[in-house]
Amino acid sequence: MSPAASSGPGQVYENAEYTRNFYPKSTYHPHELGEGYSLKSRKNVSQPKKSRDPFVALGLDPLKAYKNSGLLSNFVTDMGKIKPRYKTGLTPKSQRRVAQAIKRARAFGLIPVTSRLSFVNNYKSLARGTR
Repeated sequence: MSPAASSGPGQVYENAEYTRNFYPKSTYHPHELGEGYSLKSRKNVSQPKKSRDPFVALGLDPLKAYKNSGLLSNFVTDMGKIKPRYKTGLTPKSQRRVAQAIKRARAFGLIPVTSRLSFVNNYKSLARGTR
């Protein structure tokens, strides 16, 4: 760190990235006094989350993807419910549009309204005991 033009007891440093205010009657850890320490370099500073939204990344409109049942099946549970946003990782806008696309696809009969009942063909496996 190089001192600024003014020198004396109230010395100000040029590099604003590493400046730190020290308060009287406060204790500091030795590593906080070093040049390389700044508030930005701490681990607990939150980083902006990267969007996992494929629609934003690819520039697609979910409402126009209602015909793509394979894509929409990723956002529906096995029981036929629309997955919540914290599980899909979509932005709020995309989540609303995906929900609307799923409802539209259900209305057109492109995806099932309820789950695929795979146990219907094998209904005897549901019996608790053998008869």
